[in-house]
Amino acid sequence: MTLIVNIVTPEGIIMASDSRQSERNLKQFTRISTNSATKLFSLNDRVIVGTAGLAFFADHSGIRQNVSEYIESFKKDNNLQNLTVDEIAEKLQEYINKQYPWEKQLDISAQQLEVDAERNGEKILTLERKDDSIEFKIKQPSGRIKEGHLNIEPVNLLISGYNPDGSCETYEINSPGKRILKRKNNEFGCTWIGQGDVVTRLILGYDSNLFKVPTVKSLNKKTVEDLRSQIRGLEYYIQWSLLTLQDAVDLAVFLIKSTSFVQRYADGISMDIGEIQGVGGPIDVVLITKNGIKWINKKEITISDDI
Repeated sequence: MTLIVNIVTPEGIIMASDSRQSERNLKQFTRISTNSATKLFSLNDRVIVGTAGLAFFADHSGIRQNVSEYIESFKKDNNLQNLTVDEIAEKLQEYINKQYPWEKQLDISAQQLEVDAERNGEKILTLERKDDSIEFKIKQPSGRIKEGHLNIEPVNLLISGYNPDGSCETYEINSPGKRILKRKNNEFGCTWIGQGDVVTRLILGYDSNLFKVPTVKSLNKKTVEDLRSQIRGLEYYIQWSLLTLQDAVDLAVFLIKSTSFVQRYADGISMDIGEIQGVGGPIDVVLITKNGIKWINKKEITISDDI
């Protein structure tokens, strides 16, 4: 779990991240593994990538590595210095897609579902692969039909920086999934990946789970699209083009700290209880300008006060 916040201003780009990392153990329980993970990496002297989502995965040879190691291998195997942000994002997505055997992981999840169903005396009625997920119907001993779907935990990356010509871009890439252009040159504003529910409520004024509420789900497609359009009016009116770099740093850090603070007390939301406190630890902040990269805050290896 993670929160990466990216703010593009006329003076430069601020990227900030927390340092908490979690993983599933052999019993499939999610636990916090560290509060000192590094999630921001320079790809050249003007482009930064932030990592969220799946933190560890085994490649096709079965070797399990941290996503950061794949990023470093990508940098080593590719000459990125003269490429645009778009070209780097495209190459990185292709690289991660080749390394992450998500189709194999999806098959393993389906096999585990069958084992669990047999153990519980259930009967699988349908098990259908759809893109990067599996939809299923299970008949329980009581006769009740349970429907659901299995999703693969994706690798989420946020890439932001400047092109050789001085223009800037920000991309979100997912594996499995798409590469999405989030901000073009001179499109100032805030983008985030990871556990962004608190940020979404603070900035946009609503929770994306709104569209999972039964009443909203029952609406026709056009009405839902109209609703999406109208609730954009709830977003705070922030004049991003007037933000200074100090403003952007303060806001990015505030959003990460606020998320960590809310998670300290809230165990998810009432309609979906149970959420790990996935955002925490030191906050790393980096500045990207046309002239290069400058770390505003970067944790160092030292002797912990807890020791």
